[in-house]
Amino acid sequence: MNTPRASTTALPRERPVPLAEPDVFSPLDVLAEGFHIWLSQLPAFAGVAALLHAPLLLVPFLPPLPRPALVVAFVAAELAIALLVKAALTKAVLDWQRQLPTEFSEYRDALRTGPAVLVLGTRILARAAVRAFLLVLPALNYLADNFAAVPALIVEGGSTGQALLRSEQLTRGVRARVFSICLVIWLVGALWTLCFGVLTGAHLGKMSWMIFYVCVRALERSFAAVLAAVAYHRLSDRY
Repeated sequence: MNTPRASTTALPRERPVPLAEPDVFSPLDVLAEGFHIWLSQLPAFAGVAALLHAPLLLVPFLPPLPRPALVVAFVAAELAIALLVKAALTKAVLDWQRQLPTEFSEYRDALRTGPAVLVLGTRILARAAVRAFLLVLPALNYLADNFAAVPALIVEGGSTGQALLRSEQLTRGVRARVFSICLVIWLVGALWTLCFGVLTGAHLGKMSWMIFYVCVRALERSFAAVLAAVAYHRLSDRY
């Protein structure tokens, strides 16, 4: 006699957990939080950025140089300083989010990674320049993909190559949103560059102009560094 089979209840198959939830990353939230943090710590952040920009005040004392060479050297120095500002402020921003105090010596300690940060920045800009020979948009997309590379290097350590891979992982799926944050930073930076006539080099020899310029750049670049740190923190929360 056939015995009836015991009825079995099939368990529902669990859905795979997604590696990332793109919707939790909002450019507006990053901009709002970044502005709040920057404004709350403005004296410290702008002060550190101003100290890092201080070597630019030596430009008026340089011997006469051809203007194109002076402009190229000045812009290169500015890019290097922007990377160092980002390196110096990343940990301070993350400490503020965790409600931890940041001593001034910690800014100095963060700058010990300065050589690695400069190497990383050079790699990013060089690869972006190669892409720019083809089309501008691929170069800008590459810069956006690596927006979190410097904070990743500061926080997670490792090599510059690992920082690049980590940034590309963090921005995967939200590239357009990260690009919009980068666009804000680039437009503000380009605005000041054009307004001050940096590319013409007409005022680089004037000390009064240079002092005002350094103060404005310290404000702008400290804000850009805060945005990068906040974006990195929010992107890290997705993984």
